[in-house]
Amino acid sequence: MARTPDRHGNGVATGGSPAASTRPGLPRRLFRHTPLSRYRWHSEEDLSQAIYGTVIGAAGIAVGSAHGDLREIVLTVVVTVAVYWAAERYADVLAAAVHAGGRAERVRAALRRGLPVVEAGLTPLVLLVVLALFTGRLPLAVFVALGLATVMLGGFGHVAARRAGASVAQAVCWGLCSAALGVLVIGLKMLLH
Repeated sequence: MARTPDRHGNGVATGGSPAASTRPGLPRRLFRHTPLSRYRWHSEEDLSQAIYGTVIGAAGIAVGSAHGDLREIVLTVVVTVAVYWAAERYADVLAAAVHAGGRAERVRAALRRGLPVVEAGLTPLVLLVVLALFTGRLPLAVFVALGLATVMLGGFGHVAARRAGASVAQAVCWGLCSAALGVLVIGLKMLLH
């Protein structure tokens, strides 16, 4: 019986028993729910929100680490991401709330649409906190978190370009352009010290 991947990469049986589809293993299922998974966000808007959130989170790490300890970095990033998310969601909620029918569902949908900003913006911070707590080396944790943000930006740019129909070479270029945003944030961090 042949198996072909569906749009989410799951193996789907293409012959024989109709109930013969398999579920991916636990590690793969868990990875699919992380911001690093190519299956995490499906629309171009989600990917652009993820890029936006990653840049905001990385910039918060860079600025917060200039003169702060771990607590101040966490506070800076969480507040910054939350303020950007709230401002953007307020604009969408306001637009959804002015229509008469189905207002509550449109408001909930508007709030959900902004989640990639929060998820992607906080992912490097989670790594930073874990590394700082386990190693006791905050400067190292900051640079590793900014490196993760740069890799995430490159990946998001590449995936967005591929989904838009770009060739592999074009997608690599777009990924590098997106990763350059992370390099700029690292440069900002170095200038602040």
